[in-house]
Amino acid sequence: MTGKPLLSLSSAEVLRNFNVNLLSHFTTIRTFLPAMLASETGGTIVTVSSVLGKLGASHLSDYTAAKAGLIAMHASLRAELSSPTAPEGAENIRTILVTPGQLSTSLFEGVETPSSLLGPVVEPVELAREMVRMIDAGESGEISMPLYARCINWLHVLPAGFQKVVRGISGVDRAMEGFRATKDAKTAATTSRKRDNDKMSEKD
Repeated sequence: MTGKPLLSLSSAEVLRNFNVNLLSHFTTIRTFLPAMLASETGGTIVTVSSVLGKLGASHLSDYTAAKAGLIAMHASLRAELSSPTAPEGAENIRTILVTPGQLSTSLFEGVETPSSLLGPVVEPVELAREMVRMIDAGESGEISMPLYARCINWLHVLPAGFQKVVRGISGVDRAMEGFRATKDAKTAATTSRKRDNDKMSEKD
């Protein structure tokens, strides 16, 4: 996740993002699904996307596009598995779509949480616990945390003007600006330390 505006992204950064956040899911499913279909017990496919795949956000065009792609891929796969022309064993395949909000992980380190009240940070262990519960229960469905993530779809039926107000109040489009500044500061600090260390080595 670069936190850059679209015009600042390099082709290599865009490609790397899609390889990691989207294409890897296609590869994984195509590798393991045939054996799951052949198994008597089937299995569960868990697609980990993000609520940002439904929202989009400033300075996250590459990341949110990949996450939106995952949501569309999951819906298409679910439709294929329930189709009359689905391969044998498809009825034993469960699917879970995971669309969390901001997680308390190093990926989001430096991101200014827009609103701790409206959008509290999710602890990964809470998300993992719910995923394991659904897998063990043999359930299909969607996991959205925190509460606001379950209501995002309703945002899109509202008038455009109201959507703009909601986005402004939530601060979703301002959050990554602080992230970018923090990331630049850390990069500069790292470069400075390396330069100082190089100078000290030269003196020795």
